[in-house]
Amino acid sequence: MDLQKFIEIDETKESIIAKLEYLKREGLHDYLQFGIFEMGLKRLPTKKSDQILEQIIAKSPNDLNVKVKNAEHYKAHLCCIKHVLEEMFLNEPFLENLRKYKVEEEKDMVVYNYYNLLREILFDMALLIQDYNQTIKGVAPTKFSLGKNLYQRDFTLYQLLPQVIFGQASFHSFIEREPNVSIAIIRQVIELRIRKAFGIMGTYDKVKDSFEPLPLGQVFDEIKKHQKEIDFAIPLANIVRINGWSNIFMHSGMKDYTWTLIFVYRYLHEFAKGRKDGKSWSSNSGIRLKQETLDKIVNGLEQTLKSYNANLELFKTKPDVYITT
Repeated sequence: MDLQKFIEIDETKESIIAKLEYLKREGLHDYLQFGIFEMGLKRLPTKKSDQILEQIIAKSPNDLNVKVKNAEHYKAHLCCIKHVLEEMFLNEPFLENLRKYKVEEEKDMVVYNYYNLLREILFDMALLIQDYNQTIKGVAPTKFSLGKNLYQRDFTLYQLLPQVIFGQASFHSFIEREPNVSIAIIRQVIELRIRKAFGIMGTYDKVKDSFEPLPLGQVFDEIKKHQKEIDFAIPLANIVRINGWSNIFMHSGMKDYTWTLIFVYRYLHEFAKGRKDGKSWSSNSGIRLKQETLDKIVNGLEQTLKSYNANLELFKTKPDVYITT
């Protein structure tokens, strides 16, 4: 497969549509078959979303070092690519909206954004094959070699800041995207969802009259003791995994394949936004439990605090969680 030609795309609506239609018609299939061949597979593995997530993201730097040396990591990424492209970009309603879209005469931000996102995905698709060949097979690229800055620069983060405040299309900001910053938002989503669900925001030191942080890991440890009594929209182990993965970016700026960000975003949907309970929808229903279980978790944390500092008490808020009967 000519990967150099595969990743070619121009910043025009016509080029974007042509590339997406090619991918839908045959391009994605051809790429996956190429990946299957390179990885010595007979067919693309069948993996559910939970399994894909477990195999593509690492919960710690040590876990990452192990994962990148395991062929299953790259096979799961092939499954993830198929899942993301078919769900988000190759469905007919999205393509039809793009076909009907009227491009602005000046710099068109819709075209700019989809061009850059698709270009990044295509580039990373080629990079994935190269990474597999280099890491698993020990084969260096010959004719066509790819390179990528693996770490987020602090300078570009600062450049992005006015865009977050004023918006992408404003006189105060730059238009350049920094998609990996979404990992930091994912990290905040996980922490706020867990803290607000159980009403545990931190600790209060009565002697110092100060608010003190309560590590999220400590909250997770208490929740794990009662996880059989809690109905999470996604497995608790994967919530902890996503939190650990996002921490890697938060503390090192290490980037990931572009489709991974989209997959994690979609994977968190019911956990973050809730799900239907019978005929009605509840924004808190990503986590369901009985009041008795909630009380046990809060009491357990309070006892732990008192065991090492009698001056500490939990700083609590009203839990944003779905209480079952």
